[in-house]
Amino acid sequence: MRLFKAITILGLTLPLLGCTQSQVIGEERIAPKPLIEQIDPQTDPVRAMQAHRQQQAAELADPAVLRAEVMRLIRDTAADNVQQCLVLPLGHKPCGGPAEYVAVSIKGKDEGSLLQKISAYNQAAEADNLRKGLMSNCAVEDKPAVQLVNGKCVLVSAVTQ
Repeated sequence: MRLFKAITILGLTLPLLGCTQSQVIGEERIAPKPLIEQIDPQTDPVRAMQAHRQQQAAELADPAVLRAEVMRLIRDTAADNVQQCLVLPLGHKPCGGPAEYVAVSIKGKDEGSLLQKISAYNQAAEADNLRKGLMSNCAVEDKPAVQLVNGKCVLVSAVTQ
C-alpha cells in the first residue's frame, strides 16, 4: 500500500517538476510568455477583433513619447518655397480621422523618416483611444491649406473637397 502511495505521489509530482515559473538560459532567467486564449474569429468575431486590437495596443509605443518626438521634429517650419511645406494629419480621433492637421516643412529633413514617425504616432494614438474606450465629437476635420508666410509654413483656411 505504501508503495502504491509513493508511486502515485511520484507520478503526480514528476510532471510538475518540468513546469517552472521561468526558463533558464545559461545563467539568466527568462519569464515565460503569457498564455493567450485562442479566439476563433468564425464563432466569435467581436471578441477576436477586441483581442487583436488589445494585442496591437500592447505592441505599440507610448503615444505621449511619440508625440513629443514628432513635435520636436516638426517644430522648425522654415522653408524656402511652398513646395517644401506639407499639411499632415496628426493624432487620431476616437470616431476616426485625424485629431488635427499640422503644417510641416521638409526643408533639410528626411521626409521618409518624418512620415514614418508621424504614422507611428497616429497608430499609437488610435490604439490608445481603443484601449481606453475614448469618445469624441466625431466632427470631420477639414484639411486646411498651407502657405509660406515670412519664410514659414502656416496653415490657412480649409480646402473644400
